Amino acid sequence: MQKLFKITLRNDYAFKRVFGVEENKEVLQDLLECILDIQPEDIAGLELLDKEFHKDSISDKTGVLDVKLRLKNNTIIDIEIQNRWNSEFVQRTIFYWAKMYTENLKTSEVYTKLPKCITINIVGEGFDLNNLLHSEYNVVEKHLNDRLSDELEIHFLNLAKVKEQDENTESDEKKKKLYNWLKFIETDDKEVRSMLAENSEMMRKANATIEVMEMSPKEKWLYENRMKYEYDKASWKHVGYQRGIEEGILQGEIKGIERGIEQGFADGAHQKALETARLMKQANCELDFIIQMTGLSKEEIEKL
Repeated sequence: MQKLFKITLRNDYAFKRVFGVEENKEVLQDLLECILDIQPEDIAGLELLDKEFHKDSISDKTGVLDVKLRLKNNTIIDIEIQNRWNSEFVQRTIFYWAKMYTENLKTSEVYTKLPKCITINIVGEGFDLNNLLHSEYNVVEKHLNDRLSDELEIHFLNLAKVKEQDENTESDEKKKKLYNWLKFIETDDKEVRSMLAENSEMMRKANATIEVMEMSPKEKWLYENRMKYEYDKASWKHVGYQRGIEEGILQGEIKGIERGIEQGFADGAHQKALETARLMKQANCELDFIIQMTGLSKEEIEKL
């Protein structure tokens, strides 16, 4: 059967179809093992949360298609694809982490019952916090670099770094595996994915899911609908940016006119005071009285 379209897992719908379904939990575990400092046996048996593909989440412009799961030790993990980095993303990811952290505390429960929460952000373009492929942020003491708690853990995976490198130069096996997975996610080239899957059973399993998707008209519609949302979102931001510039120029012009008027009034008032002082001098008024009436300095009046 003919393939109807090309797929990249940078599309959040495609990513969830591969990593967020019951039949591919082993695939998700394989990816998590090279991101987190958690033993494989503690990741095994993970429970997928919010597994359904809600129609509103797919077609609605505000829908978020992330992969959410719980480990055996009750740790909650949320994985999200973000194609384009923006200036508010740090605050956004902290907000979502905080929401995930607090929504698991039931009424009257003690704070020690709060689970560890981890967010993993896979960023397509524009990541500018650092130059790393994989960043992990925690709450640490500024001078001693001691971790206050391991309950806050935020990861950023920079797909642009994978595009910059033609080949995997990592010597550490875990980092090498992570690079390969990120390459697998970033590309839309079937040959590249097949090559990467030669030495990975889990990538072959992921590829099998992608191949089924590529032949389905329904999957094509759902995939392209999410791509359209990404393009629209980028367009909105660009239009908003241009409008911001235009409004800024307009505001600047208005401010300039206002300042010009104010300066004009000030210059006119000063000229009027000089004219009044000249007439008062001609009328032989006392200097102190002229100063009091015009607000001019002694030096200005004496020059008249």
